[in-house]
Amino acid sequence: MMTVNKTENNSNRNQKEEKLKINNIVYVIEVFILTAIAVFLSIIGGVNFSGLTGLLCFVTASALFSCVLFLTSPGVIIISGVASFAITFTLNGNMVSSLASLIYVITGAIIYFGVRGKKNRTQITVRIALVMALFYLGLLVLSLFLETGTFSLGMVSSMIDSELTKGAEYFVQQYNSVITQYAGAGTGTGASIEETAQTAYFIELYIKELVLNLKAIIPACFILYNALIAYLATLLFKPAYNIFIPLANPNRKKIKNNYWRVNISVVSAIIMSVALFLSLILSKENNIIAAIVLTNLVYILAPGFCLMGIYFAYDKIFKSRSGILPVVIIVGAVMLVFIYPAALLFILYSSLSVLMAVGLYAAMIEDARKLYDRAKKAILGDGNDNDENDDDDYLD
Repeated sequence: MMTVNKTENNSNRNQKEEKLKINNIVYVIEVFILTAIAVFLSIIGGVNFSGLTGLLCFVTASALFSCVLFLTSPGVIIISGVASFAITFTLNGNMVSSLASLIYVITGAIIYFGVRGKKNRTQITVRIALVMALFYLGLLVLSLFLETGTFSLGMVSSMIDSELTKGAEYFVQQYNSVITQYAGAGTGTGASIEETAQTAYFIELYIKELVLNLKAIIPACFILYNALIAYLATLLFKPAYNIFIPLANPNRKKIKNNYWRVNISVVSAIIMSVALFLSLILSKENNIIAAIVLTNLVYILAPGFCLMGIYFAYDKIFKSRSGILPVVIIVGAVMLVFIYPAALLFILYSSLSVLMAVGLYAAMIEDARKLYDRAKKAILGDGNDNDENDDDDYLD
């Protein structure tokens, strides 16, 4: 009997050791693969860091690298960063783009320390956006300093003006080329040539006016770009964490769907409402500075409230009535194909306005209810305290 028990114990011990060895092998392989992919994507992003390809590479690398940190230790930040910079600088010899390749290290580290510190996604996203803004400003200063040996705010303004002007000139040339081809394929009469030239002139004026408007909202575009990096990186982080972490550590808990959302505070909702109201009652001609500030505020805050509007619509409509979402997608596809572009643009703007209004409602309604309950309790002396103490750490 003793011999049988010893044999069973030895067999169980051997099975546990084999399982531990397999888990260790999976762990090492997974860390190596995730790190290699993150570094590879950072190199591609460093070469194309100002384009869409670079943006997608950086946010994907950030999500994967944050998982690497959960599997290893913060010391990997230095090792991975040095490797990315060294390889990128060896390939292109550009100091600025080589430093830009470190974006994934910074973003991944902020996600890692934020989640470990029990911060919600909104706090992590804001931190990433702020750090990215400072990082990009630092790269801009370094770039100008390396090119000219000096730096000033006037140089930044001139560079922005130059880039926007180049873009405007490119679109004007492309449109004029199309107009010229259209005129050549037409009747060739004097009237058609004159109408074509007049149309080209008005289009050129429109594009130049658009450039002037873009210059006014450059701060909003810059902040939105950094917020986009933060949002996409944290968006990709959740599925990456829930997929890759359990492979190496099956006991690791997963991030909940409902918690991992970006929420906007009631303060931002009030600021947005005031900015919209003031932008309607103040004339642009007589209050140029106020119009620029208000426009930038609206552009910065509007995407977040549209996002909250989508969340709210999904929770209240599509989640409870699953058959509605396919219908909306089909109707949207039909509209995209058959509706005239100008009408489609109007419908798009109207839909965004509705989503933004719903997002404002969703951001303010909970705080409004809490304020109402507290006022009711203070006036009526209601002793029932229904406040819930939610200590949820967003992990299942």
